[in-house]
Amino acid sequence: MAYYLTMQIVGVIVVTVLELFGVSPTEPTVEYLLDILLSVLAAFVPGIIYLAASGFKFGEAYKKTFVPITLLISLVFIGMGLAMVSNTAAQLMDDNLSLFGLKNSASMTNDSLLNPFQTILYMFAVSAVPAFAEEFAFRGIVMGRLKKYGKCFAVIASSVMFGAMHGNSTQIVFAFILGLVFGFVDMIADSILPSIIIHFINNFYAVTFDVLRSNTNIDEHTYYLINLVVVVIFCIGGLLSFIYLVKKDKSIFKFSSTEKSEEAEADLLTYKEKIKSFFLTPGVIISLSMFLIVTIYFLLPNGLLN
Repeated sequence: MAYYLTMQIVGVIVVTVLELFGVSPTEPTVEYLLDILLSVLAAFVPGIIYLAASGFKFGEAYKKTFVPITLLISLVFIGMGLAMVSNTAAQLMDDNLSLFGLKNSASMTNDSLLNPFQTILYMFAVSAVPAFAEEFAFRGIVMGRLKKYGKCFAVIASSVMFGAMHGNSTQIVFAFILGLVFGFVDMIADSILPSIIIHFINNFYAVTFDVLRSNTNIDEHTYYLINLVVVVIFCIGGLLSFIYLVKKDKSIFKFSSTEKSEEAEADLLTYKEKIKSFFLTPGVIISLSMFLIVTIYFLLPNGLLN
């Protein structure tokens, strides 16, 4: 909740100040710089305050600062393979919202006719910054803090919050699935490095194809062919990586909801009771309600918004 509110409140303040000085917040360069500022502040300001107030340390949840290169590359390919499938499902969902008289206005972007500096800034704002900021907040703090109550529980709870925070119908489902992937690979590696890399590559892939489509003369056939090649490479790479890791260690992907928790008292609850307890806390109820309102708002037809 603090993450989302920090982004919204600071955004309103900065936009108001910019307009007072006659600077348009929708001008591409200003818009992307603002996106970078808000992403960094939203993740790190509440995050650092929480770390200082709670005494929680990353080392308590993630023991490894180095991930073996073969394991890291394999997990990245597996993550990207699953991301490609999720990307396709999310796009199909977005494309068919009109059948229900809805339009996801939150997912609309304007990245056409950018100059080289704006293009670089746009790609950095969309790919690099969220990868570090969001992983720090959701896999680093949220999942890391919940990990002692059970790995499966921590992955699912943090993924729900990660998906809901995105505030639009397409990304909620997509981000939830990616959250599961991110959490899963991080648990295997005992590090948040894999999810940071996968998050960055996935966003970089998406924004690169947006730029290619809007700012180049590439025809539709070539565009979709290049896109298909990238998707196939990641899917095949992910499958081969999965086979490689399973042959190396058959138990590597085995997680159980009945596993013993690091916090002894947590085992007094069943897995379902943990999930129920988490989602009935006031903070989670308020946060999810707020995210739901935002999602519905962006789904309403333009006529109802005015």
